[in-house]
Amino acid sequence: MHYKVLDRNEDRRDIRGVTTPTTPDQHSSSRPGLRWAAAAGVALLGAWTLYNSLPGINWVLWTGAAVAGLFLVARTAGRPLGSILFLGAGSIALAGAAAITSSPPLWFLIFWGVVFLLALQMLLAAGLTLRSISLWFAALAPLQALRLAGVQSLRQSGEAIQQIRSNRARAWVRGLGLTLPVLIVFALLFAGADPVFAAWRDAVKDFIGGWEFVGRVVFFLVLLVIVLGAYGYAASAGGTLAMEARTPNRWLGATERLILLGSVAALFWLFLAIQIGYLFGNLPSLPTAGVTFAEYARRGFAALTVVASVSALLIVISERYGNADRRQGILRLLTFAVIAAVLLLLGSAFRRVMLYEEAYGFTTARLYAQFYMGAVAAALVFLFLEVTGGFDAGRLFRRVTTAAALLFLGLAYWNHEAWIARRNLDRFASTGKLDITYLARELSPDAVPAIAERVPSLPEPTRSDLWNAVRSRYEGRNIIQQGAWYEWNRSRHRAREALVLSLESP
Repeated sequence: MHYKVLDRNEDRRDIRGVTTPTTPDQHSSSRPGLRWAAAAGVALLGAWTLYNSLPGINWVLWTGAAVAGLFLVARTAGRPLGSILFLGAGSIALAGAAAITSSPPLWFLIFWGVVFLLALQMLLAAGLTLRSISLWFAALAPLQALRLAGVQSLRQSGEAIQQIRSNRARAWVRGLGLTLPVLIVFALLFAGADPVFAAWRDAVKDFIGGWEFVGRVVFFLVLLVIVLGAYGYAASAGGTLAMEARTPNRWLGATERLILLGSVAALFWLFLAIQIGYLFGNLPSLPTAGVTFAEYARRGFAALTVVASVSALLIVISERYGNADRRQGILRLLTFAVIAAVLLLLGSAFRRVMLYEEAYGFTTARLYAQFYMGAVAAALVFLFLEVTGGFDAGRLFRRVTTAAALLFLGLAYWNHEAWIARRNLDRFASTGKLDITYLARELSPDAVPAIAERVPSLPEPTRSDLWNAVRSRYEGRNIIQQGAWYEWNRSRHRAREALVLSLESP
């Protein structure tokens, strides 16, 4: 499928391929006040809670407000709401993870994940369904949404200027121009007679007098442009995503596919046959192997993972752009043989990481590698289903993306760094080895409660060295201190409580 954005004066082709003239939407200019009010409210909330603030419940509050505003505008404009609800729920759930974890790498991924889902949500407000999402559509979604939001924001601003020129609007402007100075003067007079008003006056003075005021205003304006444009697009038919059905250019012949898949399958199964004795076994126990445990655990892990990923892509290209003839049954068997071999290779790579963890400790990088392999395995299972039942590249992308999103949500909501800390501390009891620097410096505040829980059971001087390293890292740092209520984060809250209790204990 091919997607493009049509302007107000272009014809558009609907999902069935029928070309119909585009007419101005009856809702495109209706209720502009609702769009401005919703966009201004969301932008104000963002400028208040997001600017120069640590991630916490502020992320889920703002995302929820943005989704609710888009839903309200789309509903008023008579747009289909199923896709908006589904993607909105996903973006809110993802933003909620920012209030659970305090891991900066996860914050980074959560941020871009929310941006991606909100962009998709805006584009699907044109009337498409979730089935319209393909790899190409999703890849261009953030840039496409940003461009359309800018165009629509300019259009909404132009319409607002036209509205202001009316007699009724000019009366409102004159009324506000007369009223605001009077209210400001009275408020300043009240500040001299009431401590509450005086505190408000001082707070406003400090806020305006600092450079933060300028940055926050700019941040508000940027959010206003983006949100107003998104809401304007949802309410207008001037930019409608059209989907043109295109037959894929099948440039890969059946003979070429047979040679390619047959050779790859033979190579993979030859590799498995040669290493069958130690692929899943304990090679270092063999005295003639000549391989240390570390070399065995690390050897080929990256290569096996890359082979698995590239093999999945190779099969997708073969199915998407390959021709079929009477040998289609043989091609399918070869494809299944490659998928089965790749799954075995993934199992071997996964086990190598487990052996490495048992020998040298647990880290986030090693755990993330295991989650990645789980995502690749899920993709291979979905690929097997597609090859069996009729290949659809868009459906495969949606299934794989959903599985990867669910895995990431599980990782974000699960306190995996606390689990890593506990496993390393348990491992110390049997091996006597502990990487204090990694536990104290490399892990986020997510791990602090788990460390505090296990520290009393450690012998000296390891106990003092570890806890002193943790204290020295977080002492006086903003990442662990109490901030505004909208910066509340469960991980930081628990880490702060653990550190306070440790200082109070004898």
